This record gives sequence, structure tokens and C-alpha cells, in this order.
Amino acid sequence: MILKIAWKNVWRSRGRSAVVMGSIVVGIWALIFGTGFMNGFMESYMADVINHDVSNFQIHNPQFKKDYDVKLFIPDGEQKAEEIRTWPGVKVTTSRAILNGMISSSRKGSGIQIRGIDPKEEAEVTRLDSLIIEGTYFEGMSRNPIVIGEKLAEELKIKLKSKVVLTFNDAKGNLTAAAYRVVGIVKSSSVKINSQYAYVRKQDLFKNLANGANVHEIAVVTNEQTDEEILVAKYNEKYKEDKAESWREIAPELAILQEMYSQSLYILLVIIMLALAFGIVNTMLMAVLERTRELGMLMAIGMNKVRVFFMVVVETIYLSAVGTPFGLFISWLTIKYYRNVGVDLSNYSEGLESFGYSSILYPFVTGDAYVIVSIGVVITAIVGALYPAWKAIKLNPVEALHKV
Repeated sequence: MILKIAWKNVWRSRGRSAVVMGSIVVGIWALIFGTGFMNGFMESYMADVINHDVSNFQIHNPQFKKDYDVKLFIPDGEQKAEEIRTWPGVKVTTSRAILNGMISSSRKGSGIQIRGIDPKEEAEVTRLDSLIIEGTYFEGMSRNPIVIGEKLAEELKIKLKSKVVLTFNDAKGNLTAAAYRVVGIVKSSSVKINSQYAYVRKQDLFKNLANGANVHEIAVVTNEQTDEEILVAKYNEKYKEDKAESWREIAPELAILQEMYSQSLYILLVIIMLALAFGIVNTMLMAVLERTRELGMLMAIGMNKVRVFFMVVVETIYLSAVGTPFGLFISWLTIKYYRNVGVDLSNYSEGLESFGYSSILYPFVTGDAYVIVSIGVVITAIVGALYPAWKAIKLNPVEALHKV
């Protein structure tokens, strides 16, 4: 009986009910789209850093990253990279020769990290070839090709086929210089790739290092379902003279960012749910005050306070039950659309890229987000209805019947 009365009460004042349902729809949309937008930020940033730079885990000489001394290479690095490639859970690996140095054009010089790579393996691990915006990926030039970032090219005021000179210390401590020609220019939201890295072929770099074909870094990409921490522990147990580190250790700022992001989502959830709760309280309280005589009559003819309380709460639950599916559907359509076309933030691209973010974001949410939001909205609606329901049962039936 109470359920039927509550349902009829919902549709007696369609305008008021529409306000409550509208606030629920907007609240759900704002929460899901906000979550998807933040997910897009995180996915863009972490994908660029992990997929194009640090990979799932890396291996170095334990002392190498202190000053990037060229003499601190990985013993039998190429053989170890080949062995790791056969481990269960490992997708691809590559080895690199890495050293700090200078790059100079005819107009300017800059400090960089020189990365000697195997172009084919590097493309499999970091998809560096997909970042090329001008020129080719180590093609069309047989002698000393080099690939650099767009920002670095702008800083040096050079273009394709420009000659640059790399200066660095070899394994014997001698200052060495070698000429290269720009064969390709890459662009990434990663600050390091864009302005701090210069990529050359390992065999070209080995000619000038005077330490043989030794590598300083092994980068490993694992399968999606593989826990890289297990492989890191396995390697460190087997090769105690080296040091394997997961992306969380290599780029601790990513782990911190993940934690901050999780906390931000909770804050966003609380803010939107509070706004929704206050909207429900305001509207349902107005409904109670408008129906003072009606509620007084119901109590006068024998409806007890528990049933009156329950009736007001059920009305709010009905409103949330009707509004929630609409909110979820609109949110799903919005996320689906922008997941395909992206949110264009190119007007802010310079500022975003300086922090390592892409100017095109692709929002997304997981399926459980819709379930969590639905449950949260129902709980918020119930909590928001408690005060109006309490005000309803505090009415004096005699006074309520004489209320104008």
C-alpha cells in the first residue's frame, strides 16, 4: 500500500520530480565523465612514459645511473637480453648503449642523453617508429643516421639532413666527437623524448666508445597479465651483479601520481554526491512542506509515523531509480563518443606537453564504475531523504490540518 501511494505521489507533481531526477542525471553524468576524463589523463601520461620510455622493467649495472659512466656496462648484456626474451610472460626486450654527452649544430649546442639502439628491437619495445613526424626511422641514410625530438630540433635550429656533432667521453675517458645526420624527427608528450634524447644505431656508437659491443641498459616489456615484479625478483636472484627495477622504481613519480589520482577520484565522488544530496534534501523538504495538510490528514486517519517516514524515503528511492538509468545511459553515450574522437585540448597543448600530457585525451571508464556510481546514487538519495522524512513525522496532525 505504501509503495503504491509513494509511486502516485512521485507523479502528482511532475515538475518537482523532474527537478530531482534531472539533478540525479546531471550528477551521474558529471561523476562518470569526470572519472573518464581523469582516466584519460592518466592513461595518456602513463602510456607515454611506460610504452615509449621506461617499459615494464629495466636492468642496469647497480652503479650506472649515479653518473652514467660508460664503463659501467652490463656484463654479457646482449646474451642476457636474449635469455630474458625466452622467459614466460616476457613480450619483447631490447638492449641499449647509453651515455651523456653534447649535441651541437652549426648554431647551437645542448646537453643530451645519447641512446644507442637496435632500431628493429626499439620499435617493438617503445614503438619509437610510430612517433616519427618528419623523415624516416633510420632509413634512407647508410652512414651515422640520428633521430631526435621535435623540441630538441627547434632548440638547435636544425631540420632533416642537418649535420650534428655528438661529443662524449669514451670508455678510456677520452673526449670523442662524431658527426651524424638527422634522418628523422619524433614528437611525443614525453619531455625526455621530445627534448633530451638522441637516438643512434648501436653499431655506429660502438665504433667510438672503445669498450666493445657492451650495453648499459636492457628494457623489457611484459604481457598484460604478467606481474613485472615477479620477473624483477627472478632476475635479481639469478644475476646479483646487476640491478633490475620495475617502472615503479624507475619512475616513482608515476606511482605517486596514481595514488594522488585515486584520492582525487574519491574527492570528486564526495563533492558530487554532497551536491546531489543537498539537492534532494531541498526538493523533498519542499515537497513535505507543500503537503503539510495531506500528511496531517494521513496521520489523523491512522497512518503511523513509521509509515509516513517510509513513504517519503520510498518516494526518493523511486525518483533515483527512474533517474539513474537515464544518467547512466547519457554517460555511456558521452564516454563512447569521446573515446572514439577524443577530447581536443590543442588550445592548451603547449602547457599540457610541458607536463608530459597529450593534447588529445580519450576518456574511458571500466564497467564497475557504472555499478559503483549507481549504488552511490541510491545511497545518497536515501540519506538525502532522511531529513525531509524526519520533518514529516514531526508534524502535529491537528496543526497540519489547519495549515493554509
